[in-house]
Amino acid sequence: MKVRPIPFPEKNGTVPFNASGVVRVGARHFVFVDNKDPTALFELAFDARVVTVERIHRRRLAGPGKGDLRDPEGLTRIDLGGETLLIVASSLCVADGHRVSDGLVRVRYRRDGDLPAEPMDGFRDWLLDRLPALAEAGRLEPDAGGLNVEGLTWDAGTLLFGLRGPAAPGEAAVVRIPADVGAARWTTAVLGAPEVVPVRLPEPGVTWGIRDLSDTGPDGDLLVLLGRSAGTGDAPFRLGSWDPGRGRVELLDVAFHRTAKPEGVTVFTAGGEQRILVVDDAGGYAVL
Repeated sequence: MKVRPIPFPEKNGTVPFNASGVVRVGARHFVFVDNKDPTALFELAFDARVVTVERIHRRRLAGPGKGDLRDPEGLTRIDLGGETLLIVASSLCVADGHRVSDGLVRVRYRRDGDLPAEPMDGFRDWLLDRLPALAEAGRLEPDAGGLNVEGLTWDAGTLLFGLRGPAAPGEAAVVRIPADVGAARWTTAVLGAPEVVPVRLPEPGVTWGIRDLSDTGPDGDLLVLLGRSAGTGDAPFRLGSWDPGRGRVELLDVAFHRTAKPEGVTVFTAGGEQRILVVDDAGGYAVL
């Protein structure tokens, strides 16, 4: 299957949306992050068949100050005690040699109005202090082999962060962090010991990074969106499934048009059928 995203019906002001992580929040509603806009989440309203986006609603994040969230890339949903929580993750990368992106924000989803959001102070420093293997990458820019987080999902009490970089031919990585996401205070004290998990890829000569992760259901497999690790290169975007117990990604029969830049994926059910929503960094979407 060759996928070519459909442009969104709206822009973020005068520029296309830089859509990244995406999750479902209602029967016809989904939320995505725009990595160029850390002040809000964006809610998609679909038609009755959940095929066509009808409108995009800006949902301001109430709480984070300037610098508490930079370059948001990852998004996951957690249902806890009758409440819907959304966790937003920064890329944690370094840009221009000095500008550091940080941020792990807990959002309490509401159907209307601004979204109450709590930033976690010092998440990036906390993580690199505990993972020396990533500390050196944390000082480098993404195209120089530096740290670059783009995927995020929730799996049985654990946050899984998919790394776009660093990556090597035939191997990417996921960072696992146990988390008490319902704790009264959103601080690094709610996080357990982090662990880097290698992810074997099916083509050993290709350097892919993880662009997003999504829980696919009770069987334990995760959906993995792959794309080139660096800003340049010709590695194609592909979609695969990953069983953390086996460690290897199996590619699905889904490829993307050369103009596509998919960076967010989620699985949902509509009309009794399982479907996949992909959102695109160039300002578009596709329902598979």
